[in-house]
Amino acid sequence: MSSIPIPPHGKLYDLNIQYESNCLRETTSKANMAVRLGYEVVAINQNVLSVAKDTKAKRMKLMLPEPPPLLHLDAESKSYLKINKKNFHQYSRITIELCELDDLHKVRDVLSTGLYDIIAVLPRTDRLFHSACTELHIDIICIDGSEKLSYIPKHAAVQAAISRGINFEVCYAPMIRDTTMRRFTINNVQRLVESSKGKNLILSSGALHRMEMRGPHDVANLNTLFGIKENLHIHCVSNNCRSAIVHSFTRKTAKCAVYVQQLNETITTD
Repeated sequence: MSSIPIPPHGKLYDLNIQYESNCLRETTSKANMAVRLGYEVVAINQNVLSVAKDTKAKRMKLMLPEPPPLLHLDAESKSYLKINKKNFHQYSRITIELCELDDLHKVRDVLSTGLYDIIAVLPRTDRLFHSACTELHIDIICIDGSEKLSYIPKHAAVQAAISRGINFEVCYAPMIRDTTMRRFTINNVQRLVESSKGKNLILSSGALHRMEMRGPHDVANLNTLFGIKENLHIHCVSNNCRSAIVHSFTRKTAKCAVYVQQLNETITTD
């Protein structure tokens, strides 16, 4: 975790900036773009794919990738933050693809190490989606927009996840890349919204390069396509993202979290 585990209220978030291990410059470029678009909190994400078809790999203990290093912003981004009196927070995140029951062991391995700030899963079947909603000690459940969902997010499972403080994430970058993915993303999210009523939804970039990233208010407006009430639009890049970080903090510490913020107000007396 960073020196301030829980950011103050009112920040804007992108919790899925893809980490390019072979090109740190590209990852830093996306972080700089996020700052200039108005984001103050980002999570650098690493994906762990399923090894469902590899019998030997199943028997081996998961070799976790190292968390991404702290990114160094360029002079322009630092100047922007200073002029606007903003702070930049970076978190580490891992997303585990769940294709079969053996993949659940990966989640337990990640939980036992405590290397990552945020733990997310990408379930591919109805059974694994139900397990993620009701059993796994995770922070985010991802809904893939690059293909049609193979299951229907059932109301009971979704409400169970919401009651446990788990958030659902959708990445908007696939909508920019391809018209077919755009249709899949809209349909998949609408299925989720039928059960969640728009609650606990996070919209992140998941961008492969910085030109796929968009400003937070443009991202929030995508909720119009998903049928979410207007008063909930901005929460997908602010409050819900913060609650995911709070959930991560409580998962690693205790059953609750207290954040104390000093108010820069002077009290005058007559």
